[in-house]
Amino acid sequence: MKDISGYEGLYKITRSGRIYSIRRKRFLSRCNDEFGFHIVKLTKNGVSENKNVFQLWKKEFAGVAESEFKGALKAIYK
Repeated sequence: MKDISGYEGLYKITRSGRIYSIRRKRFLSRCNDEFGFHIVKLTKNGVSENKNVFQLWKKEFAGVAESEFKGALKAIYK
């Protein structure tokens, strides 16, 4: 896992694209789908921002094959 730039000490991202909340001590999840997030809300100093998980992953794991990312690349509505 690596710290997410700008959110060091708050959130981490795994090589497969899962987001971990350090404060809550757990991975963020949606509908029991461990890799389902396409957008995640990250909070720092009381300010929340929506972030694209794939873009965060590409920034933190530059040079890693995109096939290692296991999350959703775009919104999937069911």
